Amino acid sequence: MKIPQIQAHFMRGKAGLKRFLPQKVIPQNIKEKAIKKIIPTAMIAAESLTSLSGHAQQVNKNFLAYGGIEPKKFSIFTPYMPKLKEEAPALPPLGSIDFVPKNKLNKNSMCLRESYKGTVEELNYFIEKLIPKRHGKKDYNPFYRKGQSFIDIAKKYNVNPTVLIAIAMQESGRGTSIAAVKMRNIGGIYLNNKHAKFENVEQCIEIMAKTIDTRIRENCKTINAIGQSGRYCDKSVSDLWVKNVVFFLNKM
Repeated sequence: MKIPQIQAHFMRGKAGLKRFLPQKVIPQNIKEKAIKKIIPTAMIAAESLTSLSGHAQQVNKNFLAYGGIEPKKFSIFTPYMPKLKEEAPALPPLGSIDFVPKNKLNKNSMCLRESYKGTVEELNYFIEKLIPKRHGKKDYNPFYRKGQSFIDIAKKYNVNPTVLIAIAMQESGRGTSIAAVKMRNIGGIYLNNKHAKFENVEQCIEIMAKTIDTRIRENCKTINAIGQSGRYCDKSVSDLWVKNVVFFLNKM
């Protein structure tokens, strides 16, 4: 074969290769197709990470909502978080075993001159057990923390302090009457046919103690005798009055 013919054959072969294998076009197509495939994959991966974060937050919310138990539908691991326990109510200063009522009396018991067998802390505890709450508190009540006052004044007149408290509870509706709250009159003390007004509870307690001391001197030596005499309450309600006073008396 002559040289010109060889060259012509080679050129035709090269042209064919260019037509069927365009070297510049093929790499470009590969890049575009690869980008189309890679970009959506990256976006899906990013979205998956984002949704996973939100999913984990929802797991945490549901975890707390279920009280520390992970719902079965979530497979993401969450560390165990025990539910906080409510604080136990504080016991009285001397312990609940010490706060057993000391009185076991009836309407005819000779108890008006007896001294209190317990402590001030115990007496305050029993008083607070008897008075009702208002707006969740008891410090509004004129009886609140007055155990020491009852003991001191009762000792002055040689009267049982729990008798004074029991009568006052009955007369004041456990410290809730208008006279008790507004006038510090917890003993049902009348002056000029109307409730007397006191500057403080201690003044009222002193009048009560003096009155009971006087009734004892008049030979009314029991709760029933005082009630039936009509010298502290009206005779028409004496039976109920005596019953209620004895009830309160045995709660201390």
